[in-house]
Amino acid sequence: MCENKNKIELLCPFNVLLTIQTNPIQMSSRAALFKKSAGKNNEFERYLTSSEPVSIKFEDIVIDSTGSHVIVLPLSYFVANATTRRPRPKGKADAMPYESFRIINMQHRGGNAHSLVLIKSRAIRSNPHHLAIFESNGRNRFCSIRILDDHGTKPVNVTKAYTYISPEYNINYGSDTCNPGYCGIYGIICIVAFRHYRSKTGTLWISKWTKLLMHMSQCIDRNSGCLGVELAARVQEIIATNAIHSSAEQEIVSAIRACLSSNNTNISCSLVL
Repeated sequence: MCENKNKIELLCPFNVLLTIQTNPIQMSSRAALFKKSAGKNNEFERYLTSSEPVSIKFEDIVIDSTGSHVIVLPLSYFVANATTRRPRPKGKADAMPYESFRIINMQHRGGNAHSLVLIKSRAIRSNPHHLAIFESNGRNRFCSIRILDDHGTKPVNVTKAYTYISPEYNINYGSDTCNPGYCGIYGIICIVAFRHYRSKTGTLWISKWTKLLMHMSQCIDRNSGCLGVELAARVQEIIATNAIHSSAEQEIVSAIRACLSSNNTNISCSLVL
């Protein structure tokens, strides 16, 4: 690692040199812009959900996680257990058709929140229900949710199968200056990519999303985070400066496409925290 004014250079595995141009002035203003844009971020999320066709339009799922930063949920919370004889409440995903999404809002102590995205797609084949959650904190030790399959006689941890569209490791890191709390922005990136690339089979979307996850996972350093943080900062700027939601969405699509065409996409580099 070596720093030279506005440039950060990181020697990644396989002797690949990753060079990221940064602007100290922009870095110092990210937290201020993020705080100022809280209302606009919420409005943009509402635009994404409300502009869906009526048949696939859903309210956010709100989960009380004030008792713990990691919430354990039975699979029946999402998909009702058809084998039980007792009256069973509908699962949060029971009414979701293929190629649809729902935002999950996890409420933590102190008024803090964490954002996840639940997607149902034919292209998701890691479980029989074709469901998966996007968690920017990754599928390993920082994952904020655990899912236990309670459809059988003994609960089984199936978290990995139902977080298939999440990065393997945390991409939501970096100092408060560089990453003031972009989990909701990561969710917006996931939704916009899904809306833009989805089809009846979901094949194109999952292919593009897998490639984008590879790009976003490229590390810069512990302070600056990863390329996903850089994309999130750009998306935050777009939302904050573009009052027309449909236009902002197209700008975000352009930013995503630029990442997909980046030469860094196939670089294997991860920072394990």
